[in-house]
Amino acid sequence: MKTTFFKISLLIALAFTFQEANAQNNHSESANDSSLVYRIDSTKILAEIILKDGNILRGNILNQSIDSVTINSSFLGLIILSRKQILSIKFFNSQNKGNQQVYTNLASRYFFSPSAINMKKGDGYYQNTWFSFHTFNYAVSDYVTLGGGFEMFSLLLGHPIITLTPKVSFPINKNWHVGAGILYLNVLVSNFNSNGLTTVYGNITYGNNQSNISINAGTSLDYPGKPVLTINGFHQISPKFGIMTENWLTPTNESYYNIYTLGGRIIGRKNCFDFGLITNPDIAKFILGIPFLSYTLKF
Repeated sequence: MKTTFFKISLLIALAFTFQEANAQNNHSESANDSSLVYRIDSTKILAEIILKDGNILRGNILNQSIDSVTINSSFLGLIILSRKQILSIKFFNSQNKGNQQVYTNLASRYFFSPSAINMKKGDGYYQNTWFSFHTFNYAVSDYVTLGGGFEMFSLLLGHPIITLTPKVSFPINKNWHVGAGILYLNVLVSNFNSNGLTTVYGNITYGNNQSNISINAGTSLDYPGKPVLTINGFHQISPKFGIMTENWLTPTNESYYNIYTLGGRIIGRKNCFDFGLITNPDIAKFILGIPFLSYTLKF
């Protein structure tokens, strides 16, 4: 089982594509509509190109012909595409953003674990996991995100479990991102003094919003020792779906205890659904895996 999940993680890492994707739309045309060559002033139009293999490119179209399209992407530079590669082209005016379609793939996190890809200032989201855990994250700048949450059933019982998850992250270049953050966990119980559990972590991510892999390493300030590690990956195989894995390596007295999660993300314009199975050799003795399900709404 360990070998299988390790191979899956490696395949995701090797499957990287490098394109920019915040799919936005004010006007959409078929890629085979050759009249586009004559009807628009391409050099002044920002466009999103969806390829037949599911990849998405966004940038300024510099030239068009019946056979090809040349786009200047902020991430990849100048790209010449054959019309046969293109599924659709969507144009929008930078002065009119009210009807833009934004596919929310939440590159800033995986199932639980964060990546080092930062959200943009003013972006935020609400996440509901297993109908019980409620978390909120908001980017106060392009580099700083504040987050926190609570568990519903413990709240109803009068001793809520709460979390605080501030994070700092920034890009080094178009493919490398680094970050650091704090995970604070506590149970609020009357007449019980608890300082909670505070974990400090650092992370590094290679890739972009559509394909990336991250390594996180953290240690508890209350119980220092060997670091907790996570190895995570995401690959968007179509505009509205991606595969995802998150793997935890938790230290024990002798080595590490590993927990693996493999699943997918259904991507919408303002929300997404994550689903998967949590497993390891001990869990697999009884069932294939423990289901994971969460819903996220961007605000």
